[in-house]
Amino acid sequence: MRPVVALCVLAVAVVGCGGASAGDSAKDFNGPERAVAKTIEDLEKAAVDDDAAKVCKQLLSDSLLTALRKKGTNCTTGVKEAFDDADSVELEVDDVTIAGGGQTAKARVVSGRPGADKKTDVLNLERDGSAWKISALGS
Repeated sequence: MRPVVALCVLAVAVVGCGGASAGDSAKDFNGPERAVAKTIEDLEKAAVDDDAAKVCKQLLSDSLLTALRKKGTNCTTGVKEAFDDADSVELEVDDVTIAGGGQTAKARVVSGRPGADKKTDVLNLERDGSAWKISALGS
C-alpha cells in the first residue's frame, strides 16, 4: 500500500469527489454532536470541491498530521489521491458519541452512491479549541 493511500484509510477513504451532497446530516444533531457532524459535512464538501488544502489545514488533527509526516506522507498530495481513488459521493453521519470529558468523539458515517451498497465507518475526532478535527478512521 502506498504511503498516501494510508492517508485514505486514516482520514478520507469514505469520501469521494464529484456529485452533490444528498443533504446535511449535521442538522439531525444538537450541541457538541452537531459540531462533530458538521466537521464530517465539511469533509464531504471539501471532497466535492476537491479542496485537499482545506482538509489538511482545517479538518485533520495535529496528531494525525504529525503521524503522516513521520511516515513521509505529504498531506495535500495524499488527500488529493484519496479523492481521486474514492468512489463514494455521499456521507451521512448516522451517530455521534462524545467521550473523554468532551474532548473526543466517534462519528458513525455511512457512505456510498445512491442506489448502491452503503459502507459504514467510524471516524474518531478530537477537540481542538472550539473545533472538532478528524484524528483517525476507527474500527
